[in-house]
Order: sequence, then C-alpha cells, then structure tokens
Amino acid sequence: MNDSAVSVPPSKSIHSRLLNRDFLLLWQGQTVSAIGTSLFQIAILYWLMETTGSATIMGLVAMLGAIPGVILGPFGGAIADRFSRKALIVWGDLVLGFAMLSLALPFYLLPPSLPLQIGWVIGVSMLVGVVGAFFRPAVMAALPSLVPMHKLQAANAMNGVSMTASMALGQAAGGILFRVIGGPAIMLVNGVTYLLSALSEIFIHVPQKKPEAVTSLRELGRAFLQDIVVGLRYVWRKEGLRNMMIAFALLNFVTSPLGILMPILLDKWLHLPPDWFGYLMAAMGVGNLIGMSVAGMAKIDGNVRFAAALAALYAMAGVNLVFGLVSSPVILVVANLFAGTFLGVMMVTFTTLMQFTTPDELRGRVSSVMMAVMMGSVPIAMGLAGILADLVDQNIPLLFICAGVLAFIVVTGMAVNGPFRAFLSTQIADSPVAA
Repeated sequence: MNDSAVSVPPSKSIHSRLLNRDFLLLWQGQTVSAIGTSLFQIAILYWLMETTGSATIMGLVAMLGAIPGVILGPFGGAIADRFSRKALIVWGDLVLGFAMLSLALPFYLLPPSLPLQIGWVIGVSMLVGVVGAFFRPAVMAALPSLVPMHKLQAANAMNGVSMTASMALGQAAGGILFRVIGGPAIMLVNGVTYLLSALSEIFIHVPQKKPEAVTSLRELGRAFLQDIVVGLRYVWRKEGLRNMMIAFALLNFVTSPLGILMPILLDKWLHLPPDWFGYLMAAMGVGNLIGMSVAGMAKIDGNVRFAAALAALYAMAGVNLVFGLVSSPVILVVANLFAGTFLGVMMVTFTTLMQFTTPDELRGRVSSVMMAVMMGSVPIAMGLAGILADLVDQNIPLLFICAGVLAFIVVTGMAVNGPFRAFLSTQIADSPVAA
C-alpha cells in the first residue's frame, strides 16, 4: 500500500471555527490536569529517592505503573471507537481524581508504614495506567471531530501548547514545592486538578460514528477482538507507518527510562537540589511550547515534515549524550530547550498526519495499537534501567552516554528507510479533504 496517499477521509466536524465551545472545554480541562500531573511525576520520583535511595525500586515502581496501560492499550482503542468517547474522558478524570485523593490515607490518616505507602503509590500508579489506556485513545480520536479539518494541525498545536505550558509550569514549580510542602501534599493537589478537568469536560458534545451495536457479552467480546485485529491489520499493511512504529518502540526502549534516573544524576553527580529537576523539565516544556507554536503557524508538510522529524529524533539522541558528558546545569537546561523545540514540532505534525490519514471509525484502534507497540517496551526498560544503575554503582552519566549512542544508531536506521521517509513525507495540505 502506498503510504504517501491519503485514501480515507476522516469524519467532518460539526463546527466551522477552531475556537468553538466544545474544543475549548476539552482544551481547558486538559490544561488544568496537566499542571497536577507534572507535579505528581516529580513528587513520586523524589519521594522514592529520598525514602529508599534505590534506583531499582524507582525503576520497578515506574515499570509497574506503565504495564497496565501497555497491556490494555489495544482494548482502550476498541472501546473508544465503540462507546462514548466523552464518557471515557469524563469518567477517566473523575476516577484519577479520587484515586489521587486516596493517597491521603497511607500518608496522613493511617499509622506511618513505608511498605504500605510504597504499595499504595504503586496501586494508584497502576490505576493511572489502566485509565490512561482508555482515556488517551478517546481524546486523540475525539479531537478531529471538534474542529474543522483544515484547522486540525492548528488544534493539535494549540492543545499541545497549552498542555506543555501547563506541564512546564508545574515542573518548574514541582521541585521547589517538593522541598517546601513534600511529595504527599503534591499528590493531593494532583487529585484536585483531575476533578476540575472532569467538571469542564462534562459539558462537551463529541460527534462520533459508532459501529453496529451488539446484543450479548459474547458478541461484545468477539467484536472487541475483531476491532483490535482490524486496527493491527490497518497499521501493519501501511509499511511506512509500521516501520515508524517499530523504530519508535526501539527508541523509547533506549531513551525513555532515563527520566526516572534523572533525580539521581542531579543529586549524586551534580549535587543540585530538586529545584533543578523542575528547571530542566520546564526547559523541555518551553521548548515543546515553541516547537508546537511553530507547527501551528507554519506550513510543515511533505518533505519539510520528514526533515523536521529527523532533526527532532537526532536532537533526542544528542541530548542524552550531553547529559552524560556535561556537568554545567545551564548547558543542560539549554540542551533540553533545544531538543524540546524540535520534539514539539514533530509531535504536532505526526499527530496531525496520523489523525488525517485514518478514518474516524478506526482512529481509536489505530492510535491505541501504535501507542501499545511504541510504549510496550518502556516498562521493561524502566525496570532494567533501575537494576543497571545499581549494578554500575549508580553511574548515571555512563548510562546516558550509552543511551545516546544507541539512539543515534536507531535514528540513522530510520533515516535511510524508504517507507518511513515516504510516510513522513505525505502531502496532506493540498488534498481534497484538507480543502
């Protein structure tokens, strides 16, 4: 199948303007919850480091939190295509809000017990993974139905910009707040932000084309399996999409787990307070913000999209080398800002390409299949990263250098792959659907 052709138009939005009520409500809800999420991520990492001092435990907690989302991801996409996407979005934020608030029990309302606290954090983290498996495909599949198709890239950019800016704000403040009020209090703040997000999303109207209803649980189970197979088959038959999915899975395996080791790098090797973790993550977020803004305003299509994606991938590899070789925190902040800018452009353009070339009734399944494969290796890598760190006496710079070298090899393989280049170079701006 030729990946450079746009063959199946997605469903049309009922709205003629980008800044319509439904899109703004979704945008507002996601923005609020992004602040709490970024605070929560910093709180968990530093709390585990301070209470256990073990990179292995940090990696295992992250791994256990990621596994449910990977296993349930394909089912989440099938459910997002078969049931109400609005309901999945609202209930997802409600469940996460109350789950985060429940963290008050082992920290404030029960006798102090480190095993109980760690176990409760793991349980809530796993629940976050379960909910995310249904929530993320629902959001990704719903967005193209809330804006006119020729404004889809701008909508993705605006959504990405607001979420990234919120996360950058949360991350910049997260290190300072951890030092001032502690991790458990930050976890409770996250619960409140999820509930506020759900309140905003209740009033959204999401147009959706659903498949034919089933009348029994057996039929429903058979339909789910068939839906997943259809999503897998769609991705597998588009060679460029398939190759990109596999390459991103390898790249994520090599680079993603290093984030959980960042606090050890800053604390043990660079002797920096938690504030700097927030500054580094905020620099990446500001870079994403700049890149997404550029993608929303500029015409990034065809070969330009491929060049931008390649630059972003090499930047991702390069920033790992910088973290392994450089000790100046200012240079590390600049490196994160630079890499984040390229990644921001790639995220918006890639998401738009995926949404545009996939029919509405398949969007949830295709996005969840892609996410399940691309992120499927990350939980294993997280567990291994913690174990490897302790095996090399927590020599985190060495692990960053090795990850950077391996990432360069993977990206170079992607660059010379013909189907990958063809898919990323797809022209959509002049197609009849875009017009």
